[in-house]
Amino acid sequence: MSDAQSTWHLDGGRALTLAGGAEARRLAVACGRVWLTLSGTTEQPAQDHWLEAGQTIALAPGQTAVLEGWPAADFELLVPPTSTPTRGRFLLGGRLLGGGFARR
Repeated sequence: MSDAQSTWHLDGGRALTLAGGAEARRLAVACGRVWLTLSGTTEQPAQDHWLEAGQTIALAPGQTAVLEGWPAADFELLVPPTSTPTRGRFLLGGRLLGGGFARR
């Protein structure tokens, strides 16, 4: 699932900081090689990783990542679809309606 809007290019010698997100994400390297440093916690120190094209790494909620292309890289930041409770509800004409049927 790669398209021009979801693939980012990182020139060599340039660092990019990805702020921590509210949900888990996955970073996937599409082309090149990335040097990645993940933020740590009091229980786990910051970690450095080398990722090659085709490799992915999970980013925990709130985890910051600093990455640099070696020499350059293309990557995707994948966010899982959010689920909203729609049990008993449905969309009709752009309006969310409550579920169930009226009793007679």
